[in-house]
Amino acid sequence: MRSFAGFPPEEFEARRAAVRQSMSAEGVDALLVSTPENIYYLSGLDHMGYFAYQMLILPAHGAPLLVTRAMEAATVADQVPNLVHYGYADGSRPLPDPPVDGTNRVDLEAPFTGSLLSEPPIRRTSRPIGHIAPVDETCRALVDAGLSKGHLGLEEGGSFLTYRIAHGIKQGLPDATWHDSTGLVDSRRVVQSPLELACTRQAAVISDAMMRAAMATAGVGVNEHDVMAAIYDALFRRGGTYPGFVPLVRSTANLTHEHRTWDEDELAEDDLLFLEMSGCVRRYHAPIGRLVFIDRASASAGRALDICLEAQTSALAAMSAGVRAGDVYEAWQRVLDRHGLSGYTRHHCGYTTGIGYPPSWSGGGVPVGLRAGSDLRLAAGMVFHLMSWLLRSEHGDSFLSDTVLVTEDGAEMLTKTSREIAVRT
Repeated sequence: MRSFAGFPPEEFEARRAAVRQSMSAEGVDALLVSTPENIYYLSGLDHMGYFAYQMLILPAHGAPLLVTRAMEAATVADQVPNLVHYGYADGSRPLPDPPVDGTNRVDLEAPFTGSLLSEPPIRRTSRPIGHIAPVDETCRALVDAGLSKGHLGLEEGGSFLTYRIAHGIKQGLPDATWHDSTGLVDSRRVVQSPLELACTRQAAVISDAMMRAAMATAGVGVNEHDVMAAIYDALFRRGGTYPGFVPLVRSTANLTHEHRTWDEDELAEDDLLFLEMSGCVRRYHAPIGRLVFIDRASASAGRALDICLEAQTSALAAMSAGVRAGDVYEAWQRVLDRHGLSGYTRHHCGYTTGIGYPPSWSGGGVPVGLRAGSDLRLAAGMVFHLMSWLLRSEHGDSFLSDTVLVTEDGAEMLTKTSREIAVRT
């Protein structure tokens, strides 16, 4: 039997069965999935066409339905032939036929059958045609599947679902009962299977290679462009694919800009170089981060690194199946408190990672984090980007982050790059 997205069909069958259990618990007859990570997780569809509307419909029974632009038909046929595909044309419905009585009135429900090049010009009315092709095709798929009057779950919090389309689908199926099923698939996806973990482990090896390449390239007079080029060279030569998030390469001038990356600057003496990146294998990620001192380490570098390392080690030791995410964060924060840094708090000390498409390597929206007070229970098979950093603190600057796998009785660090002070001249 054919293998999709590097996984056997049985893997996807198991994932869909688990999600259907959650659907049953919520009383949902079908789930409408719009986030590319969840569509990939449930079907194996892996392409860049997610920038336009696509929707996977997972009914409680039977084959899933997939709505995409019609031009994606070849990709769908090759990657996910066991799904029922509905393709929509771009834009709204074509213009209707010109009126036969010579007036400017038009029948908005009549299909257009002529050619705009050969027929007389048609006056456009101020009334919109009102049909949105993705909405029409999604409603048609649900009607064909006998679900137009069912209890339907919709990922209302999905980053790729616009209000216009979501509202249109609900308006188009007035007899359906709607449920907000945001997070239903994510709660299953957060625990990786053995086959998924094999991808994550391979991604971690690539992440280490990327980090080593960045460190080896850095030095006085080196342009940040060259550091980034070395990172991508290592990523692709090691067999990785494009990551969900651009590697972060920042120096002293924009060190505290959380989500900025490389500029046109050359590294100079006493610069700090912030590096955070992830390898990607079959859409699975394993982030890593380090701080590099250019030319020489600061006088406080050792002190700051010791604190970060102690805090990261404390959080790692607290991680195991059944532990609250909030307790892991507290283990990290207590170390800072002991060193007189009680005022230095973070919104989290890590977050789940796995399947990711641009613009994120942790899935759509705000990541599920190791946050203060969180009651999230860790489970074996969860993968976290565990972070520990001090930037512009009274004890100096340091940054460590690694990919960590939760096990039944502890946690395993998957990225292996040295955590000692790094200096490049």
